[in-house]
Amino acid sequence: MDKLKIKQKNDLINSLSNLYFCDLDFLKDYNFYKTNSEKVYISKINIDNLNITRFSSIGVYFGTFHDNFRFRLSIEGSKLINPSKNYIILKKTVLSSYLAAENLFKEDLEFINWENKCPFLIVKCDNKNLGSVSIKDNVILNYIPKSRKLDYNKLF
Repeated sequence: MDKLKIKQKNDLINSLSNLYFCDLDFLKDYNFYKTNSEKVYISKINIDNLNITRFSSIGVYFGTFHDNFRFRLSIEGSKLINPSKNYIILKKTVLSSYLAAENLFKEDLEFINWENKCPFLIVKCDNKNLGSVSIKDNVILNYIPKSRKLDYNKLF
């Protein structure tokens, strides 16, 4: 796991601020670490000189670089952002489908605020951020990992 350089960290924060039109200066107080699989974790603790085998015990999975221009926020990463642009609001009737990691359609949305330059949108429902999605051919692609998807019918 490599610590992001200050310029890389600031570039990522500025990029996210510009995409979602929100103030993310508070993230500059965090340390950013990137794995070999391009996953980014954040922590208030500087782990450079610690012998840590599992970062999840002291940090939070923030998101993943898909390439040099596209960064997808994780569920926890999306909760740290209060977007004023590039987000969608789900209809409550499709919340169970979203939590079951199913792809959705534009008809399933209550509201969409999207500029084509933004590759990933933040999902909202009841004023809570639930993660990130992308849109391809009017299909909303869900990125909830299998390990986190819920069987809504078994819960309620």
